[in-house]
Amino acid sequence: MHINFTPIFVGKRKSSRCLLSRKWGSKNLSFFKKQRFPAFKKKYIFLPFLCLLELPYPQKLEAKENIFFRRNSSSQEIERKETKENSSERILVRGEPADPDKITKDVSGTRAHYLNKNADFGPMGNLPLKKTPFSVFQISHDVIENQQLRYASQMLSFNPSVQIHTTGSPASVEIENRGFLNNTFANSRLDGLNSIMSTPLASEMVQNMTILNGLAGAMYGPESPAGVVNTTLKRPTEIPFFNFNFGYDASGSPLESLDTSLGKGPIKIRFNYINQTGQMYVKGMNQWRDAYSGDIDIQLDKRTKLELDAGQYNMSYSGMPGRFTYGMNMSLPQAPSAATPGFGQNYSGVNFSSTYGIMKLKHDFSPNFHFSIGGLYEVSPRYTHGITNQLLNTLGAFKQTASAQPSGNQYGIWSNYAYINATLHTGPLLHHLNLGTNGYEGYENSPTRYQLGIDVIPNDNLHNPIIAPSGTEPKETGSYRQNAITQQSLLVGDQIDIGKFFTVTGQFSFGYTNVKNWKRTGAPGYPNGSYLISPSGGSRAMGSFSPAVGFNFHPIKNLSAYFNWGKSTGVGSSASAGSANAGEMLPIYHSEQFEGGIKYLYQNRLSINLDGFSIESPYAFTDPNTRIYGYNGIQKDTGIEFQTSGALTKDISILGGVTYLHPLIEHAATSSGINNMLAAGVPAWNVNFLLDYHPKILHGIAFNANTHYTSARPANIYNTTWADQYVTLDLGMRYSTKICDHIMVFRGEVDNVTNETYWNSLSPSASPGASGTNGATLGLPRVWHITASVYF
Repeated sequence: MHINFTPIFVGKRKSSRCLLSRKWGSKNLSFFKKQRFPAFKKKYIFLPFLCLLELPYPQKLEAKENIFFRRNSSSQEIERKETKENSSERILVRGEPADPDKITKDVSGTRAHYLNKNADFGPMGNLPLKKTPFSVFQISHDVIENQQLRYASQMLSFNPSVQIHTTGSPASVEIENRGFLNNTFANSRLDGLNSIMSTPLASEMVQNMTILNGLAGAMYGPESPAGVVNTTLKRPTEIPFFNFNFGYDASGSPLESLDTSLGKGPIKIRFNYINQTGQMYVKGMNQWRDAYSGDIDIQLDKRTKLELDAGQYNMSYSGMPGRFTYGMNMSLPQAPSAATPGFGQNYSGVNFSSTYGIMKLKHDFSPNFHFSIGGLYEVSPRYTHGITNQLLNTLGAFKQTASAQPSGNQYGIWSNYAYINATLHTGPLLHHLNLGTNGYEGYENSPTRYQLGIDVIPNDNLHNPIIAPSGTEPKETGSYRQNAITQQSLLVGDQIDIGKFFTVTGQFSFGYTNVKNWKRTGAPGYPNGSYLISPSGGSRAMGSFSPAVGFNFHPIKNLSAYFNWGKSTGVGSSASAGSANAGEMLPIYHSEQFEGGIKYLYQNRLSINLDGFSIESPYAFTDPNTRIYGYNGIQKDTGIEFQTSGALTKDISILGGVTYLHPLIEHAATSSGINNMLAAGVPAWNVNFLLDYHPKILHGIAFNANTHYTSARPANIYNTTWADQYVTLDLGMRYSTKICDHIMVFRGEVDNVTNETYWNSLSPSASPGASGTNGATLGLPRVWHITASVYF
């Protein structure tokens, strides 16, 4: 038996440190100071180990003594007894059996650790959640493994405050957080650096995801009030390991992936690879995806660490169900099954590629003074030739066309940060200071020529769609810079602990933003269309100010009540087509948030959070009278969030929550018809709970269940048609065992067990009077996954 020890010292020589690590059976103990110990006769186990004491004085004496220790078998505590009256030191050593499989168990996810206790807050550093006046939701690596997630974007669905909008493929998404739509660059982070929100990542690249709900401009610079999504990449482990996975997804997509960590010295490497090819859940729909990523840690010295990351993800989908569009005055029909052939065609689809490189340098000047600097480059070209199903009436008639993507065929970004963090005392106050900067340069390119509206099937029906025998793939060519944005912010803040019961937080950012837009005019038809590229205006803001202040009251160790107020600036959108000022950029806008809540950590294993909030932000649409696109209203979202994570019991883990949201459009002209209407596409109730049952009595067998509920949502801005509520249930199980001294894990999962049919995401038009621009995509049907994993 091998035991790891953590020594605890009580006595005068508090500077002494003891390193203990030996097996039972040796007979000597070396000290640098002579001491005498009696030989206790009963309930003592003779324990040999090597103990080195660093004395607070220069004299060094040697002696060899036989020591007897008493061992408490239940708590595995070992105590050295001294009976001399003048004894000046007592040592209590706590130990637990060393687990040689700790790393592989952590990597495999079989522990089902879902507890959220700390989070990275950018310039504020890594902080305990109970002391931060913000609402944060985290999805751990164990969730990725146990739920067999294939894309990083699937992690977003566990947060009930998030609604997902698919943008061309199952893995490429945009989100709404608390009812507000994200910005392409500002609301997304990869290892703390600005990245492209709609760029897909394979789940095999990702360690965990942290979602900060609500306004965060004071910490991250100008952005929309849709929170921050920070995806953390995998890092090398202290002990090398090797993991190989074989998987199979319905209805015929085999998968193989590799995850390994190499090196024990100052240089460690983590490498991931994944390849999957085959048919998906509907006949004629196929996928191909592969990913490579490498993560390197270089310990330059004991206080300086260099982290390098690089990866590429390639993916292609064909034959997937197309997007459905419907007019302003049309009722959205009951959703059909996405597994029905005919809503997409096998020559339509999307091709994505994403490449990134990251470098971060971290240095600790002292335990209370830290510096970090980092940079990211990411580029994501894409070629989309999708299907659009235009609904013609409420009986299910629709017209199917194929088009190339008229915009957004490549996104790119350079981003950076540099932070200094310091902890210091001023009298009774403990300060956690931060000073830094972050920012990015991002761009969007679009094709100069493309094909739109190629008829595939002019008259089709939802109840019996037609599979086209053949068709013409829409083409695109050329590229021009459609928009470019430069943003850099100066950040400063302080979190002050006032005694044991109060914490005050102040965080501020001063941002510079410059946005440029270009528009294409002429005939874009492929291949010989004529066009002209010209500037279409832009916006600039110097010194835009985003403040946030917060207050925490923690009367006992595990309970905290908090309040925060903040303002944030955001980048204006481009005027929509059909408006009198089409293509022009709107000026920088300002959002405001009030939030208060309580956080409770039960027995250090279950986190429970409850909060309420109110957010106001300008609402842009085209005025029906003037035809000017601008900030013609206010969107005010009020709501309540309940979140929980951790262990209900030692055998049951939980992750999830409930969000109630009331998103109201105010101060719009009465003639617009949308004043005091609910924001389109946002449900009032969103619920998601994941449970994992892993009793020891079943010796490695575990079960999990994930249930999701979304209430009815308005499907247009006039609230005259609604998408139905829906409930989905996912069930899975796993079996972990040891074969030839290697851990093996077998998993099976069925998503949407009841085969619920539903509209997954809605993207209604924001402009009164617009026609045929409301959009909806189908939710996934019943699908299943199996995976076998081996760990060395």
